[in-house]
Amino acid sequence: MLTIQDAIQDFLRDRAVGQSAQTIETYAQGMRRLTEYLDSIHHPPTHAASTLSVDHALGCARWLSEERGIAKATLRTYLSALSRFYAYLLRERAINLSASDIERMREAYRQYRKGGGRPLPKLPPEAAIHALIAAARAVKPSTRARGELARLRNIAILEALRASGMRVGELVGLRRDDLDHRQRAARVTGKGDKQRLVYFDDAAWDAIQAYLRARNDGARGRALYQLPVFARHDRRASTKVLPMTTDGVRLAFRQLARAAKIEIAMTPHSLRHAFATKVLEATGDLAVVQDLLGHASPETTRVYAKVSSQRMRDAHRAAFGTRGDADA
Repeated sequence: MLTIQDAIQDFLRDRAVGQSAQTIETYAQGMRRLTEYLDSIHHPPTHAASTLSVDHALGCARWLSEERGIAKATLRTYLSALSRFYAYLLRERAINLSASDIERMREAYRQYRKGGGRPLPKLPPEAAIHALIAAARAVKPSTRARGELARLRNIAILEALRASGMRVGELVGLRRDDLDHRQRAARVTGKGDKQRLVYFDDAAWDAIQAYLRARNDGARGRALYQLPVFARHDRRASTKVLPMTTDGVRLAFRQLARAAKIEIAMTPHSLRHAFATKVLEATGDLAVVQDLLGHASPETTRVYAKVSSQRMRDAHRAAFGTRGDADA
């Protein structure tokens, strides 16, 4: 198996041909930043290189810009190294990316290089979100216990992400003791180990409870508060109640997106973007959105004000009397 760290070493050796030592060190610094980012999201470089996706490349860019506060000139250098690394992986057929993924990465990096800050998130249409959840609910009940639990879990995961705006890392870190049954909420631990409450609507809460009832954890004799809310149900997990990984969630998401025949690029993080924009359009309150998302800086949340166009549409209709989609 070609690991990420093996691929990085191969890439640096490949780039060393005809390049100065200073240039190679620049590439090496970019690769070190990538491995630091992957470690921060619990995706160590010992994982297979094939597990790398465009979301990792975009996440690393956001992390460098927002979390690490890298200067623009240095950021451009690191992004150049990342771009060349991904091009190398594609050339060596170590990863498999769609044309839309490649274009999404190029466009995002172009925005960072231009100094435009964080690119606007691409919001999935409501129809795509509904189709995704419908695909999960359309999976036939399984006669195998593991298969049925995985089916119920996947429904609960999609509903929970849709209704709460959680990050995938926060979702897989949930323990049963984190659930607040009175408020239909959960206590999550986000970036910087900061805790906050996230809330679920009826569909999400009911899906979570249906999944947990089917697991029947109380019969195992282990204290419930120690157990993850979302567990693995593959053969390797056997009868152990092990937490899902972020990669496991993304894999299930991709499988359901294919089943739903969704043609646009969607990831679990797309549901977080949709959640933020929906709350902002309903409330007009950026501070509330910031708190619900667990953003440390209001500047991070402000990007949704640009994406959310409801107020701009209303202003345009007031000025010009256009009907728009709502009245068509």
